[in-house]
This record gives sequence, C-alpha cells and structure tokens, in this order.
Amino acid sequence: MALNIRFKLFGPIRRVCGTGEMSIDVPEESRVKDVIEYLVDRIGPELHSLLKDDEGISGNFIVMLNKRDVNTLDGLETRVHDGDELALLPHVQGG
Repeated sequence: MALNIRFKLFGPIRRVCGTGEMSIDVPEESRVKDVIEYLVDRIGPELHSLLKDDEGISGNFIVMLNKRDVNTLDGLETRVHDGDELALLPHVQGG
C-alpha cells in the first residue's frame, strides 16, 4: 500500500516545481530522504541541482515533517506515514 505525502514548497523550490503544494505517493517504509528522492525524480535535474549536494540534501534548506524540523527527530532517516506533510524551506539569513 502506498503512502500519500503532502509537500509544502517555498522559495526557489516552489519556483522550480511550479507550485507551492503537491502530493506524491511513496512506498510503505519510506523515510524522509526517500520521499525527497521521489520528488527530485519526479521534477527533474533542475530540482536535483538546487536541492542536492555531495552530502545529500543541501544545507541551504530546512526539512520539516509535520511542522517539526527533522533534525529534532531521526533526521533524514525519519519514517513517514500516510498523510504526513513535508515542508522544504530555504534558510533565511539576515544581518
């Protein structure tokens, strides 16, 4: 059975995806990193170059699962559940 995951997209990711919200179906037992990979595969190379770096997900983005930073959970290894919401936010810096 597939899990339906909702995305909220902001900043340059929103521009590349052409929308601020979308849903994708992923296999059971998927982790946050798997869901992001499915999104990258669906959207294509422009999202890959924006979101990914040599270490995985670029440090220029914050990944939130159900309004919680995944770094406070199990990071990108956090398992997702049907109906979860994943938000990809650019870091905002000021000075």
